[in-house]
Amino acid sequence: MELRSVRRVWLATLGGMIIWLAAIFLAPWLAARGAAGPARFIYAVFAPLCHQIPARCFFLGGHPLAVCGRCLGIYAGFAAGLILNPLIRGFSRTSLPRVRLFLLMTLPLALDGAAGMAGAWRSPIGVRFATGFIWGTVLPFYFVTGVVDFFRTRRERRFSQALEITAPKK
Repeated sequence: MELRSVRRVWLATLGGMIIWLAAIFLAPWLAARGAAGPARFIYAVFAPLCHQIPARCFFLGGHPLAVCGRCLGIYAGFAAGLILNPLIRGFSRTSLPRVRLFLLMTLPLALDGAAGMAGAWRSPIGVRFATGFIWGTVLPFYFVTGVVDFFRTRRERRFSQALEITAPKK
């Protein structure tokens, strides 16, 4: 059962990630073709998640992508990590990776962000993308495991509650 659950979560996440990445590129593509309404809608969907400052965005057809370079890196890294997940861990391992790995993969993003906030330097878009990508690659290893664990715990609670209901009262 566990193997099937991991596969299902992985496939659903992969499908969602493909749609998510496509939408990021669809907004400027639509805007370049004069479909301002649908493009504005997609930009609005991403607005709560990203500042969308044009100077920090890659462009397509003369229009900024729906997210900045760092966010694009995170999403692209998440997609790459998602593809690598079954190759590295398979579908049968559901334990979380070591926290040390998470901290190591977070370090470049944190240093770049902290240096920028402190005014020490202004990172170019390529560095923003790269640090986001590095961090994004580790996230699916936690996300897939967390979602599988959530559904497993929920199923176990329902089973436990069903046993309590059917058990004779003393």
